[in-house]
Amino acid sequence: MARHWTRRQVLAQAGIAAAAIHTLDPHELCCAPPAHAATHDKDLFELKKVGDGVYAAIAAPAYKVNSNAAVIVTNDGVIVVDSHSKPSAARAVYQQIQAVAKQPVRKIVNTHFHWDHWQGNQVYTSSGQAVEVIASERTKENLTRPDAGVGGVPFIAKQLAALPAEIETLKQEAGRATDPQTKSRIESNLRQAEAYLDELKQLKPALPTRTVSTTQTVTEGGRDIQLHVLGRGHTDGDLYIYLPKEKVVVTGDALIDWMPFLNDGYPEEWVRTLDALERLDFTHIIPGHGDVLPKSHLAFFRGYLSDLIAGVKKAASDGATLDE
Repeated sequence: MARHWTRRQVLAQAGIAAAAIHTLDPHELCCAPPAHAATHDKDLFELKKVGDGVYAAIAAPAYKVNSNAAVIVTNDGVIVVDSHSKPSAARAVYQQIQAVAKQPVRKIVNTHFHWDHWQGNQVYTSSGQAVEVIASERTKENLTRPDAGVGGVPFIAKQLAALPAEIETLKQEAGRATDPQTKSRIESNLRQAEAYLDELKQLKPALPTRTVSTTQTVTEGGRDIQLHVLGRGHTDGDLYIYLPKEKVVVTGDALIDWMPFLNDGYPEEWVRTLDALERLDFTHIIPGHGDVLPKSHLAFFRGYLSDLIAGVKKAASDGATLDE
């Protein structure tokens, strides 16, 4: 079940200025609660039915965070929205897909360019089936831009450069830990970091083969699936996947259950983009992270962003420093 917070609680947890302007590792603050050792033995994902032939693969907490995925089953094939941070996670979801659908995966849709939403693409594109990878035009550009932010092909090299030091730090922390539970958690994080490094070394980036720059409708196996480009928000290339008949929208990290990662975002435009999203007729949200949400969560999330913007502007006008 999704954890419900008031906006005041969220702001108290994060700190207005810190959330808006400090550089944060997205797996530490955005999108997922901290992972504990007890969660690592569970399945990576829980497949939840949201509508007729529509499923949400909800990612379990992990040290190297995975995004959720949406699974849309049609008469001709399966469409998967987002492929997580690594191929092993994509394979885990694919195994669950095979339990609910016999059709092959025909399309992958990437909601944006961040590392934890597309680095598993290769599992589907190397399956031997003809698989189309769809993203917004801007996301495709960001996937190859070295200055785009925390994602894309250039970010793989940055992760490869940073991980050895991160692994060494975890080893030192494990060696110093005296509490058994703390030591177990750190050792689990260490194993995840080492496995992630091994996967990154072998990663074969699979980039979009089709882009959209305005709203389009894809008809696949009897289903109408709308791809909406509504404006800048979490990134400058967010793509929303809308199923009008089922009244389900898939939002990536543009709308999640917890505090969003803001470093590549456009907060004031984000609020207006959410206004546009709200005008669609839907009842369920499959977010990029966290549990399936009702439409009413949109107002809460938008209010958080509005409060954040107002708080930062007031702090700036009062002469607050960057650290404050």
